[in-house]
Amino acid sequence: MSGLDSRTLRLMRKIHRWGGLLLAAFIIFYCITGILLNHREFFDYFVLRKKTEYKVPSSDIELMKSFVEFYKKQINRSDDPVVIRIRKEKTIEFLYGFHGKTTYIINPEKGTMEKIEKHPQQPFGWLDNLHKTFKTSMFWLFLSDLASVGILVVTISGLVILRYRMLDYIMVFGGVLILIAGALLS
Repeated sequence: MSGLDSRTLRLMRKIHRWGGLLLAAFIIFYCITGILLNHREFFDYFVLRKKTEYKVPSSDIELMKSFVEFYKKQINRSDDPVVIRIRKEKTIEFLYGFHGKTTYIINPEKGTMEKIEKHPQQPFGWLDNLHKTFKTSMFWLFLSDLASVGILVVTISGLVILRYRMLDYIMVFGGVLILIAGALLS
């Protein structure tokens, strides 16, 4: 081989086998959830929506429009915010862009306004985009799904073809228990 003695080689094989058995549940879980997250739009973002409609008294919409227009002038923007939030009945937040990329926090009582602009921290912003199907190419989506399916096939086939000893069963069971404990704690 490459200069490794037989004892070291046996130890390496044991570490590889036991580590693989312990991590098999994580690998399978990670691959399946990765594929699902890559296609979350297809699954309606894993949200069940229940719509209930009620009758309420009609009111003049001009009051709301004038409220929004007043603060848009303060912000010096003509476009409408994506989200308007009122926090603790004291501040008004106007969020513009995806996930409030630009947020204006207005405190009418104090007469103050803060502008917060979010910028992705690189390289983590780039890595984060790899799991956002609307920002990645179809090629990357296909490649990551293909890699996940390949890892699943290799992991499951490895679990099937190995000859097991009692310690191996204990390691697989321990890995499943750790996965369940992690899922319950999250």
